[in-house]
Amino acid sequence: MKKHGVLALVLAGVMLLLCGCGGMTTDDAMDYVQSALDCGYKAEVKKYAEITETTEKEAKKEYETNLDTIMKEAGFDDTGVSDELKADYRSMFEKMLKSANYKVKEAKETEDDEFTVTVEVCPFTAFSTVSDELDQWVTDTYSNVETIPSDEELNEAIMRKMYEIMSAKLADPTYGDKMEKEVHVKVNKDGVYYIPNDDLTAVDDALFPQNQL
Repeated sequence: MKKHGVLALVLAGVMLLLCGCGGMTTDDAMDYVQSALDCGYKAEVKKYAEITETTEKEAKKEYETNLDTIMKEAGFDDTGVSDELKADYRSMFEKMLKSANYKVKEAKETEDDEFTVTVEVCPFTAFSTVSDELDQWVTDTYSNVETIPSDEELNEAIMRKMYEIMSAKLADPTYGDKMEKEVHVKVNKDGVYYIPNDDLTAVDDALFPQNQL
């Protein structure tokens, strides 16, 4: 459950498929990718709305819907934990998204008005020891108890402790070595620009690698 809950954040890239009309320059392509990442991770929707000719309200709704999806994929509907703890986790997932460490470096025009944008990313490593720390806490706390808690009480306590551990690490997140990923800005037959899902997934996997969660 705990690793599935964190790994569900890789779904963040799904909402970032963007489209825009008209000719582009390399600066436009960089702005386009920057707005996609900032909207999806930082909830900074103003530039996204401007480039995609949508409203900030609609862009914010996409972001909130994405967080709802993260919670659903994490399995919180089936955990039986309190609504208060669910809300705490949702807030924490949002903070984790905002901790994404990336920088749009440059763009090069390729062919047919398409572009390759280089994005520098630093992998998030703050949660790499959460599992071990939680296991140790469970052992220390429950190995010699005289009265065994109910399943509901135990689940709530463990999920609460995991939240506390993760929140503390998010206050001062750690990152791995920088790497570069390429994001392509393509144009379809209707002249509409878009970012391929595979590129967004690759950036997301680099930002939040499974072996660090």
